[in-house]
Amino acid sequence: MHPMISVAGVFTVAMLAIDAGPALAAYGALALDETTLQYGFSANEATQAKADDAALKKCGSGKCKIVFRTAARECGAIAIDDNSTAWGGAKRPQRASAGLAANRSCQRRTKSQCKIRSIECNR
Repeated sequence: MHPMISVAGVFTVAMLAIDAGPALAAYGALALDETTLQYGFSANEATQAKADDAALKKCGSGKCKIVFRTAARECGAIAIDDNSTAWGGAKRPQRASAGLAANRSCQRRTKSQCKIRSIECNR
């Protein structure tokens, strides 16, 4: 066997192993306090438990609850109206479609203008 082929083969296998690592970090969550509309998102966490914990910590209220979870290659979005009285959330495979769906969900709950507040996507 030619030494250059062996080195190239080992390098290729090593690069594939490195690329596989981040793909495993595919958990996310949205936590929300429905009274104050404080929220916290997480994405690209190693486990669902870590994703839930991160979202709850970012939410910052003792009344926050997980309202949805996102999986690998999935985006989550939240929209809140100008008066902070209504919200909408959604998860979709693409960033733009998640934002659009969250905004539509919010608009169904209020007459005031909704705005996308955050979109997070997993690898």
